[in-house]
Formats: sequence, C-alpha cells, structure tokens
Amino acid sequence: MCEGRENFKVAVRVRPRLPNEVPSGFLQCVEADLVHNTVVANKPILKKASSRIGIDDFGEFVRPEPSQTQSFTYDVVLGKDSSQQDVFLRCASDIVKSVINGYNGSIIASGQTSSGKTYTIAGTKEEPGIIPRAAQIIFSQIGSYSNPAGQYLVRTSYLQIYNEKISDLLEPSRENLKIREDGCGGVFVETLSEHVVRDAEEIMALIKRGTRLRATNVTRMNKESSRSHAVFTIIIEHGKDDGHGGMAVTIGKLRLVDLAGSERLDVDAESKLQEETKNINVSLHNFTKVVTALTTPGVKYIPYRDSKLTRILQDCLGGNCKTTMIATIAPTSECYIETINTLKFAKRAKNIRNIAQVNEDMSEKALISSYQSEIKRLKLQLQERSSGTDIDYIKLLQERQEEQREKEEVKTKLEMQQKLADEAQAEKTKLISRIRELEDKSLCGLSVPGGASKRGASW
Repeated sequence: MCEGRENFKVAVRVRPRLPNEVPSGFLQCVEADLVHNTVVANKPILKKASSRIGIDDFGEFVRPEPSQTQSFTYDVVLGKDSSQQDVFLRCASDIVKSVINGYNGSIIASGQTSSGKTYTIAGTKEEPGIIPRAAQIIFSQIGSYSNPAGQYLVRTSYLQIYNEKISDLLEPSRENLKIREDGCGGVFVETLSEHVVRDAEEIMALIKRGTRLRATNVTRMNKESSRSHAVFTIIIEHGKDDGHGGMAVTIGKLRLVDLAGSERLDVDAESKLQEETKNINVSLHNFTKVVTALTTPGVKYIPYRDSKLTRILQDCLGGNCKTTMIATIAPTSECYIETINTLKFAKRAKNIRNIAQVNEDMSEKALISSYQSEIKRLKLQLQERSSGTDIDYIKLLQERQEEQREKEEVKTKLEMQQKLADEAQAEKTKLISRIRELEDKSLCGLSVPGGASKRGASW
C-alpha cells in the first residue's frame, strides 16, 4: 500500500429503499458486492418520455444493457442489510482506538439528501450510529486501563456551518464565529465552547442538546433535511509521568462530520430554501475542489481557504489525520444522477494521502497539563497555609494558657485578699461588738439603784 494510503479510506454505504419508494415504481439501480467491495450502478432507461422529473412522472423503467453499467471499487462497501454495528466496526472502530492513543481521526459522511448520512453518524435511540458507539468505546477503553500514573481528560465541542456562517450548537448565543490560525500550522474556531465530559451519557446529552438547534428544512427528498454541515469533536488528553517529575501528554482529536446533503436546486422552492441549497452546493463544490487538488499530480496549491468547511477540515484532508470518508447513496433510479456523482467523487477521494502521527504536547494546549499545574499550585498553597495556621494556633494556645495562668494567679490573690478582708472585717465586727458590750456595761454600771447621784460610788 502506498505511503499514507492506509490513513485515508473510502467506504460506500447503500441504503435500502424507503417505504415510500417501493410503490412508486422505482427500480433499484445500484447493487453492492460486499465480498469484492464493489458497487455497480445501472443507468435506468425510460420506456416513455417524461415531461418533468417527479415521483409520479418517471414512467416505467427497464433493466439496462451491460454497456450501460458502471463499476466502482472502494476500501469498504456496505449494503442495505449492513447493520450500524457493521458500519462502526469496518469504518470507525480502528480510528477511535487510534485517537485514544494520541492520533487525529475523522469520520466524514457525504452524499445526497436523504441517503443516510445523519443516520450513519448519529443513528437513532434503537439503532445508535457512530457517535454513541465511539463514546462507549472511548470510556470503556479508558476505564479498562490500570496504569495509576496515567490520567485522561475528555472534552467536546459541537458546531454547524449554515449559509457559510459558523455557530456553536452548545452555546446558541455564539454565532458567526471566526477561524483563526494557532501558530503551528493548524486552525481553531475562536470562542467555540468546549465541555469536559466524564462518561458516554454526558456526550449523548450534549449531542441531543446541540442537534435540536441544527438547521433543518423540508425538501423534495426529505421532510427533515439537514441544511447545515455539523462537526462534533471529541478531544482526548492522556497524561502520564515522564519519569523526570513532569507529565508527558498526548492529545487525540476525533472529528465526526455530517455534511449537508447535495441536491438539485428546486426553482419552485421558497427563497430561503433556494438560498440554503445554493450555499450548500457552493460549499460542497469547494470541498470537491480540495479533493481534486489533493489527488491531481503536480498541483501545489490546495484551496482550503475557499470555504469554512474545508478550512476546518484541513487536517482531515491531506494532513495529520486518519480519515474515513463514508459516501452514502440511495439505490433508486430517481436518484441515479446524484448517486453517480457521489460514486465518482468517492473514487477520486481514494487517492488522498494523509500522514498521521501521535500528537505529543507539553504546551498550554493540553488542558490536563493546565489542570495538573493548577492542582499542584493549589496543593502547595494549601500546604503553606496549613503549616502557617498550625504555627499560629500553637502560639495562640500558648498565649491563652499564659493568660489563663495569670488569671488563676490573680484569682488566687483576689481570693486571699478577700479572705483577709473578710477576716479583718470579722475582727473589726468583733471589736466593735466588744466595745459596744463594754460601753453598755460601763453605762449600766453607773446606775445605782434607789440613788440620785450619777457620779457613782468609790470602789
């Protein structure tokens, strides 16, 4: 396999016919060969002419001649009976595990409106897609590691590109966000919110919250068509002891991309829908231009800057990333033209070369490093304050004990003085009583019964 070829793979998923397509007379014009990873497209031929394209006016189709078939081979082909688990195992599982180990990875779903992109990426509650399965694998694998020196931190973001404007699906007030360069050859979306998550359930809660805000509209092909490109990003930081008292950090980034569907412009549609379709088609055209430039020998300039989508996905297309592009197609004759365009685009994308390498980061980009530094600083601060508090407490205790001793001494002195005062008072009272007694006796001794003299007799 050519260098870099293993880092960019292309899968095609052929969805089954929908219930409303079966009674409409549409033949299945696509056949999937899962053994040889081949898709065969049969060009439909009308028995009668049709004045316009519509569900009721296609006429009856006949099987084409062999000369009117086209065959395409890809890395992976999934048919109408392929389960969501099959899709995850063959298209996403290895990439998710690589991201846990510090690589960049991306899964990009592209294709016509109503061909199964959102179903493939997000799925339903009963049949979960790539995002919920990836979340389960990430936290299951992290939880299985028993290395006490290793620490993981997982954070997420969720954005949409609608009419060439970037908005934060998790913080609705953040709209028309700007793309900036990070100084290391990469880009980031300025002020896009990131949310630390602790388990798969928290990821799914964020997905549910953000998806409710995603732009949708009713189109000819889909009653709830996604009218924006959506990019859900999971960043996994792994920090472990570097053996020198520091922390070695790897940062893996997983982008899960659900592109808006390509669709023919409906001249009868309302102006808002026409504007949406126009912007979607221009964005997808620029996406195709980047793929074409990357796969054309001798081309040096890659027009990443021509659209917000290609600028954000710059690493995924020809950069430091392990990427799988899943092209989803509808099997019916009504969708034949878009199906052929998708198959041709996917065939060209097979020639993209990515060079993936582990992202080792010791800078402030690593949130876990920032957290560890802050924790260390706070612990040191706590230790210093705790130590100072102990010293102050001992000193205060000693002072209080000294004060208590002094109080006891003062109390003893006061009690002694009080005792002396009481004794003195008692003695004083005794003396006064004695004096009065003597005085009384003296006065009594001066009275002579029956006599009138007050001078008394001579003893």
